[in-house]
Amino acid sequence: MFYLSFMFEQLPWRGVLEFRKTTIRNSERVCLNFPIRKSLGSVVQVNMRYSSTLTYLRPYQKECIDTCLSKFLDHKVNRQIVSLPVGSGKTVIFSNLIKQIPSPFPDADKVLVLAHREELIDQAFSQIKKHSDLSIEIDQGGRRAKGDAEVILGSVNTLGKLESHRIEKYNPSHFKAIIIDEAHHVAASSYRRILKYFGADKKETHLFVWGCSATVRRYDGLALINAFDEITYHKDFLDMIREKWLCNLRVTTIKTNVDLSKVRSYKEDFHMNDLSKYLNVDSRNNVIVRTYLELAAQRKSTLVFGVDIKHIESLTAIFKKYGLDARGISSKTKSHIRAETLKEFKEGKFPVLVNCGILTEGTDIPNIDCVIMSRPTKSPVLFQQMIGRGMRLSPEKEDCLVLDFIDSYSQIPDLVTTPTLLGLDPTMEMKDENLESLYVHKKKEKKSKITIDTPTKIHITEYSNPFEIIDDCSGAKYIGSISENVWLRVGEDSYVISLQSYGTIKVKKENGTYCAIKRKKISRMVKGTMKHYYVIENLPITSDSLFSTIRACDRWIKEKCGIKTANTIASRYAKWRNHPLTKQQTNWLKKKLVSLSEEELNRLNKGQASNLMTKIIEGAERNWKLKQKQRLIVEKKKEKEKKKKEKYKVKVGPLK
Repeated sequence: MFYLSFMFEQLPWRGVLEFRKTTIRNSERVCLNFPIRKSLGSVVQVNMRYSSTLTYLRPYQKECIDTCLSKFLDHKVNRQIVSLPVGSGKTVIFSNLIKQIPSPFPDADKVLVLAHREELIDQAFSQIKKHSDLSIEIDQGGRRAKGDAEVILGSVNTLGKLESHRIEKYNPSHFKAIIIDEAHHVAASSYRRILKYFGADKKETHLFVWGCSATVRRYDGLALINAFDEITYHKDFLDMIREKWLCNLRVTTIKTNVDLSKVRSYKEDFHMNDLSKYLNVDSRNNVIVRTYLELAAQRKSTLVFGVDIKHIESLTAIFKKYGLDARGISSKTKSHIRAETLKEFKEGKFPVLVNCGILTEGTDIPNIDCVIMSRPTKSPVLFQQMIGRGMRLSPEKEDCLVLDFIDSYSQIPDLVTTPTLLGLDPTMEMKDENLESLYVHKKKEKKSKITIDTPTKIHITEYSNPFEIIDDCSGAKYIGSISENVWLRVGEDSYVISLQSYGTIKVKKENGTYCAIKRKKISRMVKGTMKHYYVIENLPITSDSLFSTIRACDRWIKEKCGIKTANTIASRYAKWRNHPLTKQQTNWLKKKLVSLSEEELNRLNKGQASNLMTKIIEGAERNWKLKQKQRLIVEKKKEKEKKKKEKYKVKVGPLK
């Protein structure tokens, strides 16, 4: 048996705690300056198990706590994140977890709980008080903590603010753990400053860093890797519906004709000002309210998500115009009015609450039995947070109805809807679909009769072969608004960028997730013969979103190649791209493309030729030919079916 001891240098409180770890055998315990049983004892005993035996925990909550402690104690995974859906009781879990986290050394018995909103801090306070006898202090804005309590509930905005000194009263050596609620925000600089101060920004930290979120994937690819080392537990919301820990959802999708293709993007989502201009129109707003009256008028507590303040004001006004008691809250609403409005909504005193950006996190209103998604998004995180508001169990409801308004899904490939969230066909229309039955039984498609009759213009461009898209650097024009680099579409959900001597990076979709693979060609002379082989590297970039994967790759290129080099080799605005194509390019293309005429060849510049060569190397031509073959098979099948129907079709008139 052996124990671990941490030897600390005499450092002031300010700054990052530094320590070195020493292995001490059982026979050498007398060498320590403090009794080992008191300081470390069973904390680091290899075969020790901690068990969450509290009877009021749900089975998966107990399982989550046991798994996390086992990973921490037995496998030395100090920085963990767990994935649990909205309504699973994440606050209950970490409230019970706190007491069971062992101290790494004497006097390290405090826990810092971080949250970014006042509602989350207050919710954590009530849950920890309910499930433990630990002393608690809040350090947020005007609420100042002395730092003496066992649990410090800290506001990220307060403690992580640049040039703020509030955090300096805490001695990192007195803390055993940091708990992070809604941990998908941890990539923000305010979180990073706090983690660095406590020495939790590195894998070898003495602290147990534990985060929880409904969706642990960030959409800038690399963000969470710097804060956590492992996802140690996951529970899918469909599993929780099936196991009756969350209420069932009934989903109806309402397809609109609103074209979002011209709405700009910002970070991982739509640009809010642009989005509001397209969506905050009377025709769409009226249909939302009419849909509510047709499908959800019997629901007691309906939560509506709008785009911005103007949108929720318009929606609230139209609900009232139809004689409904609807109220709106936003960031402009004064805190005491907002608190009173939420209290009355929770008590069922009015049926419709319209909001934007307020009730996506930290909202515990179990009586919500209808959610209206009138705000489209590209973020699976945000989408799941919104529908999750209605998934909490309540004796007042049997299920929650989701009315999902889908705008122009064929034009925006990253648009998140209920079908795409469930991994279904994005064109699937759902009418009062039961999610539990979708989980167990074969999916059925039912079309909604509700549409918005709004005049729109649709521009369609068809390409007959890959050579017609030489100037289109992505093959899907929306990527041009994502990246200034030369990303080329080379197949279904497959994109590549050439980095010249640095190799290529390919982004492709596998099992619903985009990943990035770097490939570099190595040439060596072996016994007088030139040998070629490829070095393959899987980059630490994954996302549900093509937008975020491309952006993360662009950042990776700048970091690895340098900004100047990246702009030269990757940017579609690089000066060399407009130069005449070289003799080597001409010879290569003539060899590969026997059908390319001299006239077509002479129209190309150096950049266009480079794009075409990359496409051929990466298989665009092969993919195009395969698609052509598949299209011919489909057309023949349709023609055969058409002839068959004509043969058996009954026509009025003389028999032939």
